[in-house]
Amino acid sequence: MILLKKSMRLTLKNIVANLNWGSIIAKGREDEGKLLANGSVMVDGKEKSMQVWLKEIYGWSSVQTYVFAVHKESGKTLSQIREEYMEQQAKKTAEEA
Repeated sequence: MILLKKSMRLTLKNIVANLNWGSIIAKGREDEGKLLANGSVMVDGKEKSMQVWLKEIYGWSSVQTYVFAVHKESGKTLSQIREEYMEQQAKKTAEEA
């Protein structure tokens, strides 16, 4: 489980690196934050983890970050972007083999 979480965090950092630090919005809401290089968001001048920010918005005890965080510029959830990223990485690996 710890290995999986570490892998997901590393993947998020790689995905974030490809998003050019744009804006993130909460799915179905107008709340917006600036995506930072470390995967956190800047909201009202305060840096917050994306998980904390989304939990505050929805009022839930936990939130599926990849499902409820939307990259404003592309309109895609982080889940969709992650899937595309993983497909690109698989193609690269196949081409290199």
